[in-house]
Amino acid sequence: MQRIVFLSKESLLPYTVIMNTKALWRIILTILVSLSLFVVFLSLGKVSSILMDPIITAQELIDQAPSMTLGNLILQQPSSTFLVFLLGLVTALVGIPYLKAKGFVNRWLGINFVIWGLGAWTAGLSYQAFGAALKCVGNEPCAWTNGVELFYMVLTVYSINALLVAYSGLTEDPVKSRLQRFAYFSILSYSLFQGIGMVVPVKFLLSYEFMLIFLATNLILMMTISYRRKAQALHARLWRIWLLFLGVNAAYFVALFAGYALPLYESTGIWFNENDVLHILLLGWMLLWVTVVKPSDFPQSS
Repeated sequence: MQRIVFLSKESLLPYTVIMNTKALWRIILTILVSLSLFVVFLSLGKVSSILMDPIITAQELIDQAPSMTLGNLILQQPSSTFLVFLLGLVTALVGIPYLKAKGFVNRWLGINFVIWGLGAWTAGLSYQAFGAALKCVGNEPCAWTNGVELFYMVLTVYSINALLVAYSGLTEDPVKSRLQRFAYFSILSYSLFQGIGMVVPVKFLLSYEFMLIFLATNLILMMTISYRRKAQALHARLWRIWLLFLGVNAAYFVALFAGYALPLYESTGIWFNENDVLHILLLGWMLLWVTVVKPSDFPQSS
């Protein structure tokens, strides 16, 4: 007579630790390959040949928004710079409790938020604080983008795929393994698309809009997992949070296409653009996340 053996959680723990360690090393290797590709493509690419449309000089770019002088540097959009760096700080701090907590999902959520925060700081260096210095000095008329902005997008792709790996911990095999493999594939494939954009060059492949379209699959996967399990309180909250996230991004595009920022500044001297809309709403979204999705909501096993 065949004997059925029931495995306890304790007996499965060493296996779980091994699998989680493998996931960590696989994504570290994937990121190292991705970073190597980024450096190679950026050095071989023609990013600086893509110019702003319409053509613009450094002084014209500076005059489009408030600025202040810091020694030999011109700080552009001081209020917007404050907002984006505040967003980066808050986002990174949101990740700390998850990193301190036990469990596969918590650790990867923490990694996601810390990288997301680093990405916000990186974005702020060029989109807000020192855009003229990075896009125009030694390259007038001004380039449309630069390596700093492109690296911000790389960090965003890392962050969202770390979030997908965290989500994989809420599923069982084979779905868990497939989600993790998709995360590795997503990072490497974005590196290749971005590389093509740098070398050819192709403006759209280097754009924020392309990055959002590219990452839409990740968001759909996570939303689908939570939608199918929204009978559970945790997934019901996650589902509503992701709907709000879609609303945040929709608000950004409404503000972008409204084109109000420059006329508002020229007529009133008030600077408040579509990036400010995005960053304020994301600040609220981050605070909502940490309020309603706590480390204790997730499995505490390693």
